[in-house]
Amino acid sequence: MRIPRHFIQTLGFISICFACSLCGSENESGQILSVNYSSGNSFLQPLSKTGLPPRPLCQSKQINEEFPLALGTSRGSFLEIELRNGANIARIRIGSETGLEFQEPDHYLLHKGSLLVSHREKMVWNLGRSDHPIQVTGAGTWMMECLTSGIKVILLEGKVWIGNSAETQMLSSGDLVLLDSTNPKGSKPIKVDLPLLLGTSRLINGFPAKLPSNSRLFSAAQVQALKLKKKYDALVGDVTEEKKLQLWTVPKK
Repeated sequence: MRIPRHFIQTLGFISICFACSLCGSENESGQILSVNYSSGNSFLQPLSKTGLPPRPLCQSKQINEEFPLALGTSRGSFLEIELRNGANIARIRIGSETGLEFQEPDHYLLHKGSLLVSHREKMVWNLGRSDHPIQVTGAGTWMMECLTSGIKVILLEGKVWIGNSAETQMLSSGDLVLLDSTNPKGSKPIKVDLPLLLGTSRLINGFPAKLPSNSRLFSAAQVQALKLKKKYDALVGDVTEEKKLQLWTVPKK
């Protein structure tokens, strides 16, 4: 099912947030979604029936909504969702002006914006754009962002395999890859500077509570800092439209 146009439009101008009641039990998919944190204007768009308007999300509430559904944020807003699927627990942090569709269990579409996913146990995520689905398998903390053409993925800690059913590649902490329809398993990994990224990304430090993987994130950053000090001598940076600092290293010749 295609996401309604008014949902994407709502990302830019929704400006209301009021007390709501999305409390409920486990949805029919077997997954339990709960709102851990909501800052600014975040909302749920039911997709099982056409014509339904977006509904505001409130903190500390379970989401009891039939799949498919979509979650979105307006400018300057952030959202953290806890997803429970059996014994597996994952945190999903949704950045500003982002639209994430839950099509069915383990199948998601990132229509716009950026997100961070963190889970200790091995999980399989079929997550990507409508024109370029990808699969992420493994355990750790990783970020994904929609680009003009394709997807950017950064693994912060842990180990995952990324690609599709035909081609995959393994990522380690600090790896950044770009994926599109012409390169389904992603580009050759580029090492980002984890200490600087952990200090500047609002998906990491823009929330009141630390991620459960916080100690592993900083351990990965410390290990990388020691390695990069020996191998690299330059950093190149850029700032996105969302004022997020991006950094990557240039190796010595």
